[in-house]
Amino acid sequence: MSDTPKLDRRRSRFEVTPEIEDRGLFKRGLTQVAVALVPVISKTPRGDVAVRGYVNDGEEITVIFAGRRIPEFAALHEELRRLLIEANYSASKLRKDPPAVNSIRVPAQIEGAWRLRFERSSTGEDIRVLQFLAARWGFRDRNGETVTSGKRALFGNRSADVSPD
Repeated sequence: MSDTPKLDRRRSRFEVTPEIEDRGLFKRGLTQVAVALVPVISKTPRGDVAVRGYVNDGEEITVIFAGRRIPEFAALHEELRRLLIEANYSASKLRKDPPAVNSIRVPAQIEGAWRLRFERSSTGEDIRVLQFLAARWGFRDRNGETVTSGKRALFGNRSADVSPD
């Protein structure tokens, strides 16, 4: 291993415009995916929010809420937290074990981009991890109201979902 410090190629957060941020996040274009999110939430080393989710065939993915979209994640975070608390409270009231966290789900429609990552397991093997970078999302709250959040992805001066005239 070299003693040379690693070069940090990232720009200062003060130099990153929304367009630059989105160009970096959504390099492969946008798509919409139906995801069942579960209340397993963590932070990435960059400070982004990572949430466990499942796509239609039951494959586990990680949904990343990055950059300027993190504050907009609050309503979805609150819904996931509320469902977890209610499920645990109901189980304790019935003197049962709490439900498996993966059984507590919030269906969401998310617009974003796929990214494939490889992580090293404790045995030294590379494990394929699918990540979905969220731009905009919608879900139904406890009252049945549709809640939409996030920000439209920007590419230069034009959005990916606006056709040129």
